[in-house]
Amino acid sequence: MQVFKLFLKVTRSKIGIGILYTVIFFAICFPMVNASEEKIDFEDTSLNLYIRDEDQSEASKALVDLLAEKHHITDRELDQQGLMDAMYYSLIDYSLVIPKGYSELLASSDKEDLKKELFEEFHLRDSYATAMMNVFLQEYVRNTRMSVAMGDDLMTAVKKSAEREQVDIEVVQDPEEELYDENFTPKYAWFFRLLMYILIAVIMSMLGPILITMNGEEQKKRIQCSKTTVSSYVTQVFIGSAVLVLAVWLIFLVGGAAMYGGMYTGQNSWLAVLNSFIFALFVAMFTIFISTFRPSSTVMSMIAQVVGLGMAFLCGGFISQSMLGEGMLKIMQILPGYWYERANDMLCGDQKGTLGDIWICFAVQGGFILLFLILTIIKSSIHKSQPKTAKTQAKTA
Repeated sequence: MQVFKLFLKVTRSKIGIGILYTVIFFAICFPMVNASEEKIDFEDTSLNLYIRDEDQSEASKALVDLLAEKHHITDRELDQQGLMDAMYYSLIDYSLVIPKGYSELLASSDKEDLKKELFEEFHLRDSYATAMMNVFLQEYVRNTRMSVAMGDDLMTAVKKSAEREQVDIEVVQDPEEELYDENFTPKYAWFFRLLMYILIAVIMSMLGPILITMNGEEQKKRIQCSKTTVSSYVTQVFIGSAVLVLAVWLIFLVGGAAMYGGMYTGQNSWLAVLNSFIFALFVAMFTIFISTFRPSSTVMSMIAQVVGLGMAFLCGGFISQSMLGEGMLKIMQILPGYWYERANDMLCGDQKGTLGDIWICFAVQGGFILLFLILTIIKSSIHKSQPKTAKTQAKTA
């Protein structure tokens, strides 16, 4: 096992770069995953409303009562300056004035009346809540006028519109597409999403220079002078590489478990672990292929950064794939990082998918591993045949 011991000796000289990347990764990852600890879900948002009802009709009072069921309405009378001050200090979010003649305009079917504004609304800050308030008022008016047009009197139409707005909608996902696991929290999802970049950076920056050193001319001359066969040498280097990749992968998984506060639990968590292991194997195989070209350690580190950052930005390592354009995602399907992040997004619920879709992502990553294994064998065969060709030409000469 002399070659394996030599591999470990060379590894010790490269361990500093791995420690540096690991410390930086957890220093950045920890605040990011803690910022997304709570699962985001749909919930009602209540606004602080100021309403001035100048019409004082049954229809206008019905609207005020409907708004009061979901929002907070101030009882104070405010002038223009007082209203502006209250909005500036966020005491009031939305101001609504119901002018005189509201009920007549609401029930009217005259084309000119339909064009007139029924409300005077004002708010200082745009938000999803204020936008939804505008949509609510538009829908309320549209539903009421539709009921009136179908023959209902105004108050019956108002009552029907209120009933439509009070219907609770339950979002139910198809059981076949249900992959949600309460144990796979957004904290886990962010950790595995960011893990893609750090696996590329650490494995390529450590394993690449080690393989270049082990396959150098000096080491080859030592093999020729020793009793170690080529097959034994290759086997021991392979074992050393496997141990290094497995150690790097386990260190990050243990760090992720410590960051989470316990062992991985639930189906989705373990599927994410398997997904990261398959991707780590791909990175190792890709590193072995690149090392056959014998670049310098500096060039190998540059390749690691370009590949790592490129995949992280383009494939969804730093943001969810749901926020990327469809055209870009279609192009990025040629990269294994796309399938790694796609699996993570489906596991945390950012994308729809079944368990079968997850295994497809695993299979595609396995295909990339097989592809670079074949390319490595071909490249090594070509490299070995070149010296023999040179020697044959020299003898012929």
